[in-house]
Amino acid sequence: MPPPQLEETLLAWSTPRAPSADLVAVARDTLRAWEAMGGTTAPGLPSGTIGPVETTLRWVVAIGEADAASGADRLGDPRYLSRCLSSWRWVPDVSRPKNHIRLTRYLVYSVLGRVAPEGLFQFPLWSLPKDETGIDAVTADQNRGLTRFRYTRQDVVAGVFKAGGAAAGQAEPLVWLDREAHEQALLQGTVAMSLGEGTQLYNVHRNNGIAYDKAERDTRKQRGYWYFRTIDAVRGWAQEPVPGPALRPYVAVAGDLQNVGFGRLLALQSDDGLRLVVVADTGGAFVDNRHQLDLYTGVHSSFSSFQAATSGVGDTAAAWALKPRLDVDGCQ
Repeated sequence: MPPPQLEETLLAWSTPRAPSADLVAVARDTLRAWEAMGGTTAPGLPSGTIGPVETTLRWVVAIGEADAASGADRLGDPRYLSRCLSSWRWVPDVSRPKNHIRLTRYLVYSVLGRVAPEGLFQFPLWSLPKDETGIDAVTADQNRGLTRFRYTRQDVVAGVFKAGGAAAGQAEPLVWLDREAHEQALLQGTVAMSLGEGTQLYNVHRNNGIAYDKAERDTRKQRGYWYFRTIDAVRGWAQEPVPGPALRPYVAVAGDLQNVGFGRLLALQSDDGLRLVVVADTGGAFVDNRHQLDLYTGVHSSFSSFQAATSGVGDTAAAWALKPRLDVDGCQ
């Protein structure tokens, strides 16, 4: 499938809403992941038009580091950005008002958990089954006889790994949740768990090979299931064993890596203003999706707090792919 259509258009620059330091941090860690993977193989948006991903990321990091030393903030200056960045408008492949893309928002829920089953906390996040210990992701994905491919989401929730289940003892529980928190963990991919003595992050690791069904609105009826692992930061996508980029709110988005590109720098103009973001994550909803991005919005304790904090962002955005003008004086 072709990537989104691009049109070279002028962007009416305004001051980006998120701190430049957050953008630089995500760009730096995305570049680290990109280099550790030897460069992504997904074509993404055409580099012949908007330049290689790594060139743009290195430019963001270099400008940010120089400004941190000097006290300047060129990445927050609309005049500098207008002079030093070329912009190509992303035209979605579905009909939308004003050619805006769909802009959704995702989060990490902070929820309660238990180290052992107790009361309502009867739904564990399971670690990868034991028969995959020491097997890399590529090799494991080629072996459909492994335990994780045998069971649907419904099988796991019903207790296939618990005592008396068909695969009892073949996977270890990481933490025990109530049903709602368990659903949110599977939906969002990461949860922050309050365990009494601190907070632990859990993130999806490998799945059972069943694709997300876009036609099924009831998440509990989805048959795909993710196994989890502990992590040290909220992280985006990367191929194992490379850790994904550490994300920061409002400067990182999830999208279709095949058609947009891991590490691509974008500008989003939504209801509450302009944002510079890095494509640092993905998800099942972004397979062959050339009309949507998902904005990472941080850790929230409830859906109501998430709504209150993010409702002003809006559900659509005008989107531009960006490229530094390295031939312009002062833009190197």
